[in-house]
Amino acid sequence: MAASLLIRTWNIAHGRDIPPGAEHGHLRRKLLREMAAVMTQDDPDVVLLQEVPVWAADLLREHTGMSVTLAPTYGAHIPFVHVPLPLALGAAVGRALPDVVRTQVEGQAQAILYGPALLLVSARRVQLNERTRLRGEPRVAQLARLRHRRAGREFAVANIHADRGGDEQLEKAGFVLERFARGAPMVLGGDLNAGVESAGVHALCARGFVEDSGEVGIDHLLVRGFDVEWAATRWLPERRDYRNNGSRPVRLSDHDPVDAVVAFA
Repeated sequence: MAASLLIRTWNIAHGRDIPPGAEHGHLRRKLLREMAAVMTQDDPDVVLLQEVPVWAADLLREHTGMSVTLAPTYGAHIPFVHVPLPLALGAAVGRALPDVVRTQVEGQAQAILYGPALLLVSARRVQLNERTRLRGEPRVAQLARLRHRRAGREFAVANIHADRGGDEQLEKAGFVLERFARGAPMVLGGDLNAGVESAGVHALCARGFVEDSGEVGIDHLLVRGFDVEWAATRWLPERRDYRNNGSRPVRLSDHDPVDAVVAFA
């Protein structure tokens, strides 16, 4: 039975707004509830999120109405020396000082959200870069295997947040997704920090992944084993503006969501 899937990816910048100019306002608080309303526009089947506060899974589940599987990249900690902190303390600091701590202190995760038509079969995370103590962030491939209830078909998803210039990380992500999928159709997406002409994206395309779109920047949705009904397309920035009581709009995150529609071949 044929079934189409709307797939979305978005780096939510830890729930912050980032004004692109003087015409936009700025709210010094987390805007995860507002972002939940944006990310669920048009009822996507799967949403890949990057730069998620490590404590935010329950909030996302409540305010999107979707199921959530979370892959922590690192927990609450003292920056640079990576001394662990209690999760509640990291969350409190992140909420109080969202523009100061950013990804530090409160901890960071990636999240895969999926709608009621899908069932989570399995999930795991794989480290993509070498572990470092005094510099850099761990980069992971968040993997999920999902089953479409009505179609009876399974597919595998990799949610990636790579370093700039992390071509080897992207190539490794493609390899681990292939092993995880075991022949099922695949989606590899996220903030790849790489353009369409980068060596990392070319390496994925050489392995059979396709995107068929120039309408993306550094955020991508590549697929293999699916028919592409709507090629990966970046939102217009204005779609993520939040307006409250007639005040100047605030622009949620510094990344545009990217959408694609695929169907089982």
